[in-house]
Amino acid sequence: MNSLMCILKRKCIIFNKMNLLLIILSAFTSHLQGSNNSLALDTIEYNVYVAADYEGVMHHGGADAYRKKLNLLFDQVNDFWNSAGSGKFNFYFKYNPDLQVVYKCSSRQLEKTFMQCNGFTNYDVLFIIDSILNFEDEESGKGWYCSLGEGFLNTIVCRSRSNTEHEKLFDVDYFCRGIAHELGHYRGVTDLYADRILESKNPVNNIQYEPDSCVMNNHYNTYTWSDYAINIINHTAKSTRPAKDFNGFFRSMFPNNIRVSVDAKGKNVKDVTLNLYGSRARYNDLIPTPYKTYATDKNGECIITNIPALYDNPTPPLNTDDLPWNRWFSFVLEAEYKGNKKYVWLPEYEVQQAFFRNEECIEVRISF
Repeated sequence: MNSLMCILKRKCIIFNKMNLLLIILSAFTSHLQGSNNSLALDTIEYNVYVAADYEGVMHHGGADAYRKKLNLLFDQVNDFWNSAGSGKFNFYFKYNPDLQVVYKCSSRQLEKTFMQCNGFTNYDVLFIIDSILNFEDEESGKGWYCSLGEGFLNTIVCRSRSNTEHEKLFDVDYFCRGIAHELGHYRGVTDLYADRILESKNPVNNIQYEPDSCVMNNHYNTYTWSDYAINIINHTAKSTRPAKDFNGFFRSMFPNNIRVSVDAKGKNVKDVTLNLYGSRARYNDLIPTPYKTYATDKNGECIITNIPALYDNPTPPLNTDDLPWNRWFSFVLEAEYKGNKKYVWLPEYEVQQAFFRNEECIEVRISF
């Protein structure tokens, strides 16, 4: 018996080693395939005009040293951008930074100048780095964001949130993901974190809604693009100024209609009340008064029409005095039947996916 056990143990060890070897070989093969796939893709390049603050540049050894570090940082951005696509990108995307200006003025003043300028014909996006808050007007505008200026030219501002951020700019790994996030806006993708609904601010069903994992949701600890972001980035890829070439694109992604069907025990039910509650960005809350109320017809259906105007620039009454960006970023659909309630989440990015499926109407089925 002891001899048999020893033989079995030896075979088990050999088997485990073979399994480990197969796993390693499989991973290596996948890596090679991934490399070959990226090499096979056409490269699309975007030229980035960079302006950096004098104090930050001097901290890193002057313009030449800063430029080298900036190039390395964008190498990281490009590597991350493409690998985070998980093989779903149709192109290899490459951003080329060009340090053109080392400025000593307020970055807010520089930003205003950039936003009003219709030049920069050799560049696709402007990029302002402000490492140290050394002007009074910079304090109120600290943080990172992307804005649209003259000639549909995007300006990305990376303004310090502290007076020590310049020391970390090229060393903290999430900074490259933060740049990718802002460049995602340049390519046409909205903030997915704006669709979040907090449990504490949801008086309708007291449930938290968390959007898809994505660089456009949380770049600090996320290493992937969502399918929604990938679809948009692929769609606008060949445009160096997507805000111009795809003017009105965000609104056009919404389908025209949503068809809601309600059944109970397999049979369609009429006169079911449907309440649509709106959620706001920035607050991440749900307004407790329905924005719209509907009812199912004799076939147990209700077609909600004019969906773009429902989300974007909605008509009053809104039951709130403050609607950031004049958009409902998400809706919660409530169906009530004989005292029972069911809920469906309708964040804008999920509804807009219909565009990439060539659907003018999306179907929602609720069963009691």
